[in-house]
Amino acid sequence: MKRTREAGAFDAPGWITCELADVPGVESVSYGVVRPGRHDPGGVPMIRAGDIADGAVDTSELARIAPDVHRQNRRTSLRADDLLVVLVGRIGDTAVAGPDNHDWNVARSVAVIRFTVAGLTHGIDMWIRWWLGTPRARDLLRVGSAGAEHATLPLADLKQLPVSVPPQHLRERILLTIDLAQRKTALNTKIAGRATELADAYFGRFAQGHARSDMHRPGVTVADVGQVIGGAPQAGRLDGDRALAWASPREVLNNRTVHLDRTAGITWAPCDMACPPGTLLIAPRPGEVRTVAAAMPIVPGRGMLAIRTGSEVDRMWLLHELRARSEELVATAQGEQARAMSRKAFSKFPLSWPPEEVRERFAGIAAPLHARALAALRENRALQELVVFEMTGDPTAKR
Repeated sequence: MKRTREAGAFDAPGWITCELADVPGVESVSYGVVRPGRHDPGGVPMIRAGDIADGAVDTSELARIAPDVHRQNRRTSLRADDLLVVLVGRIGDTAVAGPDNHDWNVARSVAVIRFTVAGLTHGIDMWIRWWLGTPRARDLLRVGSAGAEHATLPLADLKQLPVSVPPQHLRERILLTIDLAQRKTALNTKIAGRATELADAYFGRFAQGHARSDMHRPGVTVADVGQVIGGAPQAGRLDGDRALAWASPREVLNNRTVHLDRTAGITWAPCDMACPPGTLLIAPRPGEVRTVAAAMPIVPGRGMLAIRTGSEVDRMWLLHELRARSEELVATAQGEQARAMSRKAFSKFPLSWPPEEVRERFAGIAAPLHARALAALRENRALQELVVFEMTGDPTAKR
């Protein structure tokens, strides 16, 4: 498909469909640094595919490249409003470069879509970002990848992705819906975070009171209060298996809330391999071990652990106990830079475990807060479906 002439294209009388690189308002589509060289502690930050999750850039473990390498890769020197697209692993995930990311760079695993001034003015940047999240776009981007964790999308396939853009009057209405959905989603995410922080604060009070009491139950370990399950690698399709949500350690580490309610990957396995909602998922990285609660049936990925408890009362206390002792839990990790959990060491980790009546009182406070957080996240998913419906006419359509 040939490039549409930009002048006048923004007010075309009907829908236009063209390849992403030819959408009016798109200036360039490029991938990042191929040969970054050694990490330079004082160098230029470089965003990798694994640094992008939940629509944002995680800056906690950024790689840095030498200034000379950065100068040799000026085409992807970031500007505010550049759209970053994951090409390896969680294909099609996006984040928007902000003012703080100005003059950073990206790795080969990330594409940079840059827009013209007119494209930004007419909301083409927002349109394409949301279009990449539609089922049709996701399916096309993942053709041939079979959902594999390390699937790689060629830049040419991203450039050639068909994108449908409506006429201006309809686009303006849909973009208004998208803007409202984004603002409401941000508010809901903040609500979920504040609810969790409040539960953490109550836990601190209960734990402090328990520590001062003489009701301590000594010798309780993780294995005493739940079933510890090891993670599994992604598997291809086999007869009799079903497609199940599969969580990678990176998804647990980068999840913006304490509830993991979606994953990018799937695995093929018997249904009984899926951990039920409420299962705690534990993943390490240097300096911390992160614990989240699965909000849906999930198979934990290799390098992480899952733990099932017998009751909500036990789950609430254990979740906040593990969150509060994140740094101590690093001792239960293994491997280079402690990036994999040791099931044996984690199972033996000692817990502060008060009597059931104490745990019940805490759960009576914490459970409603977590329910509010989950309600906010469910509303976010509903808002996303609404936007997809507006853009395609059907939340599951493959237009």
